[in-house]
Amino acid sequence: MTSGTQRSNDIDRQTRRMAELLVTPSWLLIVVIFAVPILVAFYLSFRNETLGTFVPGHFIGLQNYTTALTDARFWESIGTTCLLIVMGLVVQIPLGVALALLIEKNLPGTQIFRTALMVPMLLTPVAVGLIWRFMFDADLGIINWALGILGIQGPNWLGARWPALLAVTIVDSWQSIPFIMLTILAALVGLSKGPAEAAAIDGANTFQIFFYVTLPSLQKIILLIVMIRIIDSLKMFDLIFIVTSKGGPGTATQTLGMLVYNTGFGFFQTSRAAALGVLMVILVSPIYWLWRRAAREQ
Repeated sequence: MTSGTQRSNDIDRQTRRMAELLVTPSWLLIVVIFAVPILVAFYLSFRNETLGTFVPGHFIGLQNYTTALTDARFWESIGTTCLLIVMGLVVQIPLGVALALLIEKNLPGTQIFRTALMVPMLLTPVAVGLIWRFMFDADLGIINWALGILGIQGPNWLGARWPALLAVTIVDSWQSIPFIMLTILAALVGLSKGPAEAAAIDGANTFQIFFYVTLPSLQKIILLIVMIRIIDSLKMFDLIFIVTSKGGPGTATQTLGMLVYNTGFGFFQTSRAAALGVLMVILVSPIYWLWRRAAREQ
């Protein structure tokens, strides 16, 4: 009995070693691709490196961090990022849930409708940004043309702060709502029909069943979707870059990620951009922790 147990332990040990050996190349690849750039950025954040100059950089300590924390553009970019996150969630979550509930009814034409809604997910953000940028054009765009037919004076979407923020929210929502819809739809399919049927028998109407039975059952998956969308919004770059021309007009739509890009590749201040990137990682870390916690609770 003891020899059999020992043989089993030896086999488990050999299997574990073989598994560790097989995953070692993947871990090395992850270290090279992710860990090394992060360490290099952390190292650069304590220096005053600048692209395009022949003056060698030197160690300056926390100066880049203090400069960033006392810069009004840094706090403005954080405010813009938070504003876009809130605007996106307010639009995307209700519409995604409503579309999922509608598709779950399996009405005539649902298959065609669902396929059409999935199209935005298949397009690249750059292509989406270019399409919507032409559509938002104040003079030749189809959106202002359609508003004009209705007798509404269309705004200069990309020429003022609030219209530009709204434009970015519309484009981001157009591409993100299908993901929310499909995730909620999958959760709805997995829900037990018993509680809703019991509530209907007790006389509850459709809205009461949704708010008191269905919605509490979707609470965890909605929380997970909120965490995912917050993380996606924090790292949103390509849509803003294409639609608003690097965060325009001026710095009206300049998020924290766009500020990092403009500092590093617009003003060639690589060390300041690295410090901003490190601060961005610090700010995102609590959101990532919440996302991990929400994912474990599913």
